[in-house]
Amino acid sequence: MTAPERTGRARRTDHLFQPAVAESLNEAYAWVARIPVRQFEAILRIMRREKGGEARAMRALYAFALRRPVEELVAAARDFDPRDAVMLMATAALSRPVGEAAELAVRQQEEESGSERDPVTASILHDVACQRTVFDVAVFVRVLDERRPALAERTVKVFASPGSGRTNLDKALLYTALRDEGCHGQADRLLELTLQAIADSTPGPAGHGEEGEEIADLAGAFQHLSPAGQVLEQWVGERLKASDATQVGVTRRWVAKLIARRGDGHDALAEYIGHTAHPRHVVRLCALLAKEEESAAKCALVRRYAAGRERIQELAALVSYWHKEPALTRTTRQLLTDIVAGPSAPGALPGSAPRSLYELQQLDEWLHLEDADPECSRLLRHVAAVHVEGRSGADLVTLLGRVERSRERSRAAQEAGRRLATAVMAPDADRDRFVDCLRALHEARQPVAVHTACRELSEPSPGVTADAALVADVAGRLYRAGLHKVAWTLLERFLENEQLVTPSDVVQVVEGVLALPLPDAELLLRATVGRWSDVGHRDDAVAELRAAGWPEAAEWVIKSLR
Repeated sequence: MTAPERTGRARRTDHLFQPAVAESLNEAYAWVARIPVRQFEAILRIMRREKGGEARAMRALYAFALRRPVEELVAAARDFDPRDAVMLMATAALSRPVGEAAELAVRQQEEESGSERDPVTASILHDVACQRTVFDVAVFVRVLDERRPALAERTVKVFASPGSGRTNLDKALLYTALRDEGCHGQADRLLELTLQAIADSTPGPAGHGEEGEEIADLAGAFQHLSPAGQVLEQWVGERLKASDATQVGVTRRWVAKLIARRGDGHDALAEYIGHTAHPRHVVRLCALLAKEEESAAKCALVRRYAAGRERIQELAALVSYWHKEPALTRTTRQLLTDIVAGPSAPGALPGSAPRSLYELQQLDEWLHLEDADPECSRLLRHVAAVHVEGRSGADLVTLLGRVERSRERSRAAQEAGRRLATAVMAPDADRDRFVDCLRALHEARQPVAVHTACRELSEPSPGVTADAALVADVAGRLYRAGLHKVAWTLLERFLENEQLVTPSDVVQVVEGVLALPLPDAELLLRATVGRWSDVGHRDDAVAELRAAGWPEAAEWVIKSLR
């Protein structure tokens, strides 16, 4: 191959793919703008019959699409082979200014208006929707919406379809661009079609795979484009307020699928629905998540957001609707637990600042006014009584007093005592608060809660390790607070458990009781460690006490055997 041939072939290849191809073809293909259409068709046939002429024929057709007026292209398409007509229109639709592409679509539909099908018009709309930039598509739709709204909607439908090759990020971009162009109706239609496609798609494992990523991308794209605008959330909120019952029902199903198929982590749509939607919508959405989507975790997520509302009347309505929904009735206790936990900072789930006693009383009264099942009030009082986080001893006494049935009050007191003990076992727990709670409960004659807390602390539930230092410290605080009998009971129950207590545990307790000083320390050791049935284990405790410098305490243990 000669140098000129190499140069010419490289130039022709560049012409085929460069955006400025029209300028490049000015000299070589200027003739296409002057000759009659039939003559141009004849030249195309000749080119294609020549060896290697098919590429020149393509470039000639390309130049024709770019140079001839739009009305001539539409007229010429009638005479071209259908395949050439499609290529001609595709080239014009993709390469000419977007306004001319819209004009081409309008004129071509007029040309095909007498037939049952409009294949060339459909091809133009498809090529623009699938291949031009998002902002070009937005302008294209705006021009068509002014002249042929049906064509604008068809373009949006093609763009939104799963087969368009457009990602959900593209669709979020087009929604934004359409609204910027003033095409609010078409923007809403685009989002409606996009959500419909998501709802109709076959679900894979929730939150996983390409589908889960695409769904997350739709919400994530809107969040990225307008962090403060809540575009998707507000669009859904408006549709849920519609007077059209069918539209509301469809929107609920879409939202349920969108939330169910997203990945883990923060979900702005779930948060928005939980915080702002009418309680009926929240309940129906959660029922869909629980039943049709089989996504208990996402149902719980929306539930916790809804439970963080501040208006007590809305919470009462939520509880009333929730308990009456068969798919959710068994989780009413969890809803009330979330409500009692109280609202937290924006963007977070309910935290550890519980509802005030006044709010809980108001909620109880509103449940009656909202015609809630009496079981809801009973559950509320129990849940409130056992939520010990952030409560003072006086609060716990008041809440336990609101539980009407004595048997239920006893169960609530047991659970509250266990939770108090579990909380004080945490490394950074407020031990003085634990003592204050027990003192308030003791003075209010709530022995069940006090005894349960001491038992849990001295004989923790399976999987929890006993902490001798904690027991000794808490017992000392109880004793100094005047709860002598409670302190004694705690120490006694702990030291009696020879299967749980080690010799070093005995030393830590002895150090604590002698530091008080506990007047009955000798009796305590003789009645507990001194009566261990495992002789070897008891002897090890005696040896450990002597090694730690407590020979007198060791003698007390031995004395019980004499």
